[in-house]
Amino acid sequence: MADSEAPEASTRLLEAETKSSPPAEGAAQLCMVVIGIGYLFPIAAIWAAFDYWKLLFPDQNVEFAVTALYQAGSILTVIALSFVETFQFGPRILGGFGGQFLCLSAILAFKWLPWSPSILYDLLLGVVLLCSVATGYLDSALLSLCSQYSSKMQAYLQIGLGFGTLVSVAYRDVTKLVSSEVSVASTAFFVVALATVLVCISAYRLLMLLPASRHLSDAAPGASSYGAVSDTAKGSGAASGATVGAVLSVVWFNQLVIFGNFFLTTLCYPGLITAIPCKQMKSLDVDQWFQTILLTVFAMFDIVARFCTHIRFGLDHGNIQYTVLLRALLVPLMLTCAVGTTSDLWSMVAVAAFGLLNGYSGSLSLIVINEIPGLTAEQRKNCGRLSACAVNGGLCLGSLVASALSAKLQLDE
Repeated sequence: MADSEAPEASTRLLEAETKSSPPAEGAAQLCMVVIGIGYLFPIAAIWAAFDYWKLLFPDQNVEFAVTALYQAGSILTVIALSFVETFQFGPRILGGFGGQFLCLSAILAFKWLPWSPSILYDLLLGVVLLCSVATGYLDSALLSLCSQYSSKMQAYLQIGLGFGTLVSVAYRDVTKLVSSEVSVASTAFFVVALATVLVCISAYRLLMLLPASRHLSDAAPGASSYGAVSDTAKGSGAASGATVGAVLSVVWFNQLVIFGNFFLTTLCYPGLITAIPCKQMKSLDVDQWFQTILLTVFAMFDIVARFCTHIRFGLDHGNIQYTVLLRALLVPLMLTCAVGTTSDLWSMVAVAAFGLLNGYSGSLSLIVINEIPGLTAEQRKNCGRLSACAVNGGLCLGSLVASALSAKLQLDE
C-alpha cells in the first residue's frame, strides 16, 4: 500500500515545496522565462544574423550547414552526458551559459580578423560546434531542473524559448534599422547578444535563491552551489524505479511525439524560411529584408502560441501525437514557398501558420509528458533527460533532412 501511494505522495510533496507567496512565485516564473530565453538564444542569434553571413560568404547558404552541425553536436553531447549517473544542475547550467558567452564573443571578433572568407567560414563552423557542445551541456540539465517544479514552470520555460527566438530577430531588426551597414549592425547585434546571456546567468542564480527552489538540495538562500543536485541526492534511482530504462518504458511514446515535433521545426526553420525568395515586394529585396521579416513573423506567432498552451483543445499526454500530424500538413506548403511558386503574401501566411503550430505543439508536448499519472519527482528528472535527447535528436535529424532538401531543390544557390 505504501509503495502504491509513493508517486502521489511525491507529487503532493513537490507541489507543497514549490508553493510560495505570489510575489516570490511570480519572480520564480520570470526567472524561468529569462532562463528559457538564454536556452537556445545563441544559435537563434547566429540564425538571425543570416544577412551577415551572406555578406561574408556570398556563395553559400550558411544556415543549412550551421543548423546541421549545431544540431549534430548538441545531440551527441546530450547523449554522452546521459550516461553520467550523477550530475549537478549548477555546474552544467552555468557552464553551458558560460560556453555560449565565449562562442558569441568569438563571433563578435570576426569583424576585426584579417583572414580570408574560407578561413572565417571554417572558424564559424568550429565556433558553432563548440556552441552546440555548450548548449548540450546546458540542455542536459535544464529540462530536468524544470521537472522539479510544478508543471506551470515548464510552460514558462517554453514561453522563454519562444522569446529567445523573438528577441534575437527583434535585436536584428533594430540593429539593421539603426545602421544600414550590415557589418556595423552585426557588431551591435552580437554585443547586445552577449549582454543577454549575462542576464540569463543572473536569472538562474536568482532562481536558486528564491523560496520556490528551497526544495532543491543546497539551494537554500546563501548556498554557493546554486542548485547543485545530483541524481543520488534523494536516494537510489534503481530503488525507486527511476532508472532511465524504467522511465523510458513509461514515456517512450510521448518522447517520440517530442522527437517528431522538433524534427518538423528544423526541417523548415531557419533554412527553408530564409530561402524563400522575394517576388513581388521588390523594396524588401534589399539586404535580405524580406527574409528578415519572415523570421520576425515566425518568431511573433511562435511566442503567441506559447502563451496559449493552457488551451488544450482536448489534447493531453494520450493524444498529443495529433499535433505532429497537423504540423506535417504544412511542410509541402513551406517547400512550395521556398521554390518560389507562391506570392510573397502567401509566403508570410504560411510562415505565420508554421510559427503558430511550432510554438504550441512543441511546448505542449514537453508539458504534458510531465503530467503522465504516477511519475515521481525522481522519475520526472530522468524523463527530463530523455526529453533533452528527444528534442535534440529531432532537431538534428530535421536539420540534416533540410540540408538534403536544400541540395535537391538547389535552395543554397
